[in-house]
Amino acid sequence: MSNPHWVNRPDAGYIHPLYHDDATVEDLIGTHSDRRWWAPCDRACIATLAILALATSPGGISGQEPSARSCPAEERIAAIRIENHDIFGPEEVAGGGAARWAYRLANTLHVRTRESFIRGELLFSEGDCLDPLLLEETGRILREYRFIGQAEVTVETDAAGAKTVVVRTQDRWTTQVNLGVSVDAGFQLERFDVIERNFLGRGILAGFFMKRRNEQRDAGGRLELPRLFGTRTDARFSGGRTRVGHFAEESVAYPFVGEVGRFAARQSYYRRDEPFQYSAADAGGFSHVLLPFLDERFEASAARRFGAPGRYTLLGFGVSRERVSFSRYPTEVEGVVDGAFGQTVGVPDSVSGALAGQLRTTSATRVNLLLGMRRIRWLRVEGLDNLAGDQDVRLGTELGLTVGKSAGILPADGVTPDADVYTRARGFFGANPGHSYVFLDLAGEGRRVLSAQGIDPGWHDVTAEADAYAYLRWKDGPGQTILLRASAAGGWTMAAPFQLTLGGRNGVRGFREEEFPGAARVILTAEDRILLPWPSTRSVALGLTLFADAGRMWAGDVPFGADSGWVGSAGFGLRMGLPAGSRASARFDLAYPLGPAANGGPVFRVTMRELLGVEPGVKDLQMERSRRMQVGPDFFTQEGR
Repeated sequence: MSNPHWVNRPDAGYIHPLYHDDATVEDLIGTHSDRRWWAPCDRACIATLAILALATSPGGISGQEPSARSCPAEERIAAIRIENHDIFGPEEVAGGGAARWAYRLANTLHVRTRESFIRGELLFSEGDCLDPLLLEETGRILREYRFIGQAEVTVETDAAGAKTVVVRTQDRWTTQVNLGVSVDAGFQLERFDVIERNFLGRGILAGFFMKRRNEQRDAGGRLELPRLFGTRTDARFSGGRTRVGHFAEESVAYPFVGEVGRFAARQSYYRRDEPFQYSAADAGGFSHVLLPFLDERFEASAARRFGAPGRYTLLGFGVSRERVSFSRYPTEVEGVVDGAFGQTVGVPDSVSGALAGQLRTTSATRVNLLLGMRRIRWLRVEGLDNLAGDQDVRLGTELGLTVGKSAGILPADGVTPDADVYTRARGFFGANPGHSYVFLDLAGEGRRVLSAQGIDPGWHDVTAEADAYAYLRWKDGPGQTILLRASAAGGWTMAAPFQLTLGGRNGVRGFREEEFPGAARVILTAEDRILLPWPSTRSVALGLTLFADAGRMWAGDVPFGADSGWVGSAGFGLRMGLPAGSRASARFDLAYPLGPAANGGPVFRVTMRELLGVEPGVKDLQMERSRRMQVGPDFFTQEGR
């Protein structure tokens, strides 16, 4: 074997350095890249689709890591066998007891993932050299689909020395009727979904949803096609109504394929008429103020990786366009009294006038340069954020930089486009000293205005985030993890809607979400997570938590902002995983406010997923709602689905 990127290990054969040093081929775990990108069908869409067509081929792995070695016939893949299993295997059905009939009924009603779909995700073919990296990347890609519960790729050698690659998968139940329930501020039905995640076993997602959390009143449909025309191109579409109008989102994207992908391209389109929710801190007798606005974005980008898996440099280019307008201000600004979002009223000029600093209609088209560096390896860890299940943990360093210069083209009707330079930087670091794990995530963005109507030249719309997580574990205490978090976020000279709050699910949990609005905050958390030994089944896992939070908010220049001083909370809760190894963990928490600001009782909160940790997909939603640009190297390589 002559490939210089592989290391010869007597106990594990040939392994790739992007994985943990103690891993064997069977232990190597990772995650597939996120595929969340939207696209309109105009001339730019046609150009992007042309790029995708050139980059993809049915069943192929165009643009991925090429084979750098030749091998003798006995080291080649003689055959590939797909074993795609039902939701419940024969052993589970036999040991199901009184529920055996339900297991059999679920298997009968469920349509198994088609063998052709699984084969389409393979990164190897019969006759290829046996490459452990491609085998493990295939397993990771399959496991990232939410309709596949387990996926393992192994090698069997017969008496003649011929090697057969066996791909074993086990499905999850895919027809879902979800009721999102909250008890943060009284019992609320937050969402209702009817979704089929694996229509006819082809990986197609189709569904209908309704959201009724706080200001949201969304209703619409979704359609996701993960293998468009038999290629690795993804397509996603959604549309419907919001509280104040309509929304439409669509995408066509060819993502980086795991750690071997060399080329990625995407196009996105996003348009929403929606209200921005401000916490009013009882200004004018209102708990919240809702500002309706139009948010529209478009992007087309492509990127190329250079280097070896685990040690990449990225170069990309793209075009983006954004528009934010406030044509309904001030006549349709709504006020909420005591959190009753279903019974809004008009607001006086004194309240609507407080929003004037964040009402600038903007439009800009930019040409973007994307640069990135990725030095990543993967490790499978049990029970960090998802109780008893395994979690794919990213270790190493990743840096990304985006610079976009306004081009003065495609202006919005009636709006003079800004002349500016947009900059976005992102950094990630992860390490595992001993049995513990440390992660640091940094992000910042802003635009330097060169000339624009209504504002002075200089830096505007500047936001920054820093999140540090430490998981402290001991060899003699495998069922206990101490989670420490330090998080800081803020926005400065914001010309678009922006506000943070200190309380809520992701903040100081003894206070409600609308408490302590402002422009910049710091949150500190300590949480003891204890896995209970009972019940010891595959169907459910239970855990206890003890936690304490402290935080502070600074008013800044946002509407209704105020300095909070330091506030705190402490509490306990129950965590539950269904099934035991699931990535989703329900939480039942009771948090008590502490300090002089504690003028209310404890907060009982139920959430249907883990909100604190590094599990992919966990984001600061208050920062995300104010991010107008979704451009950067990390969006090509986001982990999780």
